[in-house]
Amino acid sequence: MEATQLSESARRRRAWLPWGLLVGAVMLAASGAWAGSQSISALVERNVQLEREAAESEARVAELQALREAQSRRLRTLEQEHQATQAALATTTATCSAPESAPPRPEPRRPGRASVRGKKVARR
Repeated sequence: MEATQLSESARRRRAWLPWGLLVGAVMLAASGAWAGSQSISALVERNVQLEREAAESEARVAELQALREAQSRRLRTLEQEHQATQAALATTTATCSAPESAPPRPEPRRPGRASVRGKKVARR
């Protein structure tokens, strides 16, 4: 009887073995699928985040380019003003420091008029 009991318990174990393996395989596949879906959803979220950052970066680049163009225009305007100022200054300097055609002559002294300067005058 013991032999039949052993064989019966062995049969029961053997009967559960394929089901146990099947349940284990299903659990392993399910956990793998869950981990895969988590990984894929994380990748999708990261992709959305990177796209948003790229859009922000492109907007910032466009803003910086517009700012650069505005600064460039302002610099050109300032350079033109500076050149005009320098030209006006050069013209003014040339006009003011230009020698006259003839240097001014001192007026001749008139006879009969005594010059007080340089002479000792007696006081009364």
